[in-house]
This record gives sequence, structure tokens and C-alpha cells, in this order.
Amino acid sequence: MLPTSVQAALWALASAITFSASSAAAKFLGTKLSTAELAFFRAAAGGVVLVMVWRLIADLGKAKDPVGYLLRCGLGVLALYCFMYALGAAPLALVFLIFLTRALMLPVAARLMLGEPSGPVVWVAVIIGFIGAAIPLVPALREPEQAMGILAAMVAAVATAGSQTAVRRLTEAGNAPAMVVLVYSAASVLGTLPAALPGWVTPPAADWPVLTALGLFGVAAQYTAAKAFNRATVGFLAPLDFLAVPAAAGLGWLLFGEVPSMLTAVGAIIVLLAAIIVVTGSAPKGSASQPQAAERP
Repeated sequence: MLPTSVQAALWALASAITFSASSAAAKFLGTKLSTAELAFFRAAAGGVVLVMVWRLIADLGKAKDPVGYLLRCGLGVLALYCFMYALGAAPLALVFLIFLTRALMLPVAARLMLGEPSGPVVWVAVIIGFIGAAIPLVPALREPEQAMGILAAMVAAVATAGSQTAVRRLTEAGNAPAMVVLVYSAASVLGTLPAALPGWVTPPAADWPVLTALGLFGVAAQYTAAKAFNRATVGFLAPLDFLAVPAAAGLGWLLFGEVPSMLTAVGAIIVLLAAIIVVTGSAPKGSASQPQAAERP
């Protein structure tokens, strides 16, 4: 039997790879399907838990804090839309680097939504992390076709940080994690379908294997992330979350001929170090043994 920390690291690695693979499938399909339709397919794949819809209906009356659910679902669906758009408009590695700055935004979201203060070291790390993320953006923003993708990735990162904070708010209010997942799964499907229908394009048979990969790898990323965070704390796994950047860079090079710049690598290292400080410095006292789940669009 492998040590628990090794198991957690292996699950985190699997999550990074499967998340990158799902995103690569979305990028491939982005040239053929609209952002709204891609978001729907991704949400529908994650909504496999809706087979338990009977339990959702039975337990819906037990849900607490409707405002928290509104924040969780609204921000989560916004992050999904923006992330899907960004994948088709900018290089994979750059999108992942920007998206992973969500860890830097958690203290801001916690302050605004939960009133939780953070120490000066955390805020300094947040500023340094954003500077690191900005380094590769300077040349990328000079290319008009990438600018909107970069902006969408930024919005996805902000929305995800808010959505994660809303999850904390809901669990602290006494909502069961399963209820939070079920409500979001339903909301994401219902929130993406209306936008997808007007411009619906039925994917050809040749693209269904890629759509299947989009869904299966997406679900696998959520599952493996949950397994990792069930075995280790956020502070331990925060650096491993950034394995998605080199995984995405490798897939971007193999599948789309994208070569990450040196500035992207430098920025990723700075953001990684800052994120470690932010995650460990923001952890509430006594929470070291309480793992949390990572959030993937």
C-alpha cells in the first residue's frame, strides 16, 4: 500500500492530465461548435449525477442559503462559458496559467463574500502572483485573436474563485456536499441548454469520439481531484494543481502545434510560488486536516 501522500499526488497527477485532455477536446471542437453548445455538452457530461434526481427532489427542501446557491450556480455557469470560449481563442498553456490564478483570487473572494481577513504576507503574495501571470500576457495581448480568449480566461478564474467561496459558504451553512453538487449539476445543464439551442449544430459522427472524450475526461478530472483532496490538504496539493500547465502545454504542442513561450514558463513559476503562499497562508487555523475539493469547469 502506497503512503497516503503518494496516493494523493498520483490522483492529483491524474486529475491534471484528464482535465487537460478534456480541455484539448473542447479546443478541437471549438472550431466546429459554438461556445454555448460546448458548454452544454460539458455540463451534460458532468450532470450524470442527475440520475439521482429523485434524491434532489426529495432533499430540495433541506437546502439552506438560497443566495449562496444562486452565487454558486451563477458564477459556476459563467466560469464554464468563459473557459470553453478561452480554450478556442488562446493557447492551452496560457489559458491554464490564467485560469489557475483562481487560487490568488480566493482571499479577495473570501473577504468580499465571507468577511474573512488575510494577513499582509498573503496579500503581497497575491500581488506578486498577478505580476507573474501578467508577464506572458504582454506579448499575447498584441495578437487580437488571443486578446478575447485571455479576457475570457480571466473572467473564468474570477468566477471560479467566487464559486469556490460560495461552496464554502453553503457547506458552512449546513448543506450536504452531495446536495451542492446535485443543485449545481442541474443548474449548469439548464443554464447552458437555452443558449445552445438557437445555433445548435448536430456534431457529425466523426466528432462523437471527441465529444465522448470531452465528457469522460471531464468527469474523470472531477473524480480524481476529489480523490486527491480526500487524501491530502489544499496546502499539500496546491503545487500539484499546476501540473495542468505543463500537461496542457504538451497537448497543445502535440495536437495544435502551440509552442509555449519562455515568458509563459517564467510566469507559471511565479504564480505557482505565490499560490502556495496564498493557499497555505489563507487556511483557517485547525483546518490542516480538512481537505477540500478542487473545482474544474
